[in-house]
Amino acid sequence: MVYRCYCFRSLKIDNIEIVYKNESFIIFNKPNGLLTHPTNKSTEITLRDYLINQYPTILTWGEDGREGIVHRLDRVTSGLIVCALKLDSFMELKDKFKNRNIQKKYIALIEGSLPSESGTLKLPLARSIQNRSKRTVSETGRDSITNYEVIKIYENLNISKIELGLITGRNHQIRAHMEYMKTPILNDTLYSASRNNLIPTNSIALHSGFLKFKLNDIVHSFSAEPPNFFYQVLEV
Repeated sequence: MVYRCYCFRSLKIDNIEIVYKNESFIIFNKPNGLLTHPTNKSTEITLRDYLINQYPTILTWGEDGREGIVHRLDRVTSGLIVCALKLDSFMELKDKFKNRNIQKKYIALIEGSLPSESGTLKLPLARSIQNRSKRTVSETGRDSITNYEVIKIYENLNISKIELGLITGRNHQIRAHMEYMKTPILNDTLYSASRNNLIPTNSIALHSGFLKFKLNDIVHSFSAEPPNFFYQVLEV
């Protein structure tokens, strides 16, 4: 088995950063504020639009509206995302995400502090009845599991920097779990956080910083630093 590790080195094209690409897949470092793919409520340019503009053959085999997209990041979340460039890699990557054979780690800044230095949150999630744009912890929800580890607590700022690992990949999983723990992600006003003026609109302090998977018997791993506003918040 071959192992390959790639440190973050960006190529900027229209505010989209390419970390790595080969004939099978491409890795982006998605900026905050950019949709992964079109929605029913928006006609703006998305990551998917850039992808098919650069690789139009994806249109011949990709899923309508999500050509090449095998997973997604919320608009407000930044970080690493893998997109397929061939049908066989598309099918294999989708299967790996479905069967939890891809490792993802996130970095977040949260309000306050969690009850322990590390732990596992097993909190089922369902769509919120009060706000259909949200997910909420519910006994009738789908199993949702998040591992966390505290990196550092900034007591003077009432902020913690944490690393999170997704065991399941539910929509808004980290955001909903952090709200339930009363430690919402900074600037995530949808999930009860206060507005932080150092963080841009359509952005929260949640970043997909590590991605690892095996494809064609090669193990690939990628890392990317969070946006500059993470550091600006902590320097106040």
